[in-house]
Amino acid sequence: MSWVFGPWQFPPHCTAPHVSAVQSHYEELAWNAPRGGEPDGRVMQWTCDCNEVVYELITLGGLRFIRRTALQAGKSVIHESDRWSFRVADAMWSALLMGHAR
Repeated sequence: MSWVFGPWQFPPHCTAPHVSAVQSHYEELAWNAPRGGEPDGRVMQWTCDCNEVVYELITLGGLRFIRRTALQAGKSVIHESDRWSFRVADAMWSALLMGHAR
């Protein structure tokens, strides 16, 4: 059951964070094709799937990276960032959410 009050719907559909608009000075991340032959990593955090691009913070083998899944022409196109230490990856994740990285 859900209710609509003006522009709000309860319970809300979006339960994950949204990525803020990109800032004028942002860090451009290197996006690579997924590495073949790797086991699936563990998804630690993710962004809301109400947008055409969804980001996930993945941990795998003692490192973390960001996976970007974009819907293009009805197909999912997946790219992954470089691998980082937990501390660096968490900082990059925060920067991505705030629009300071893309």
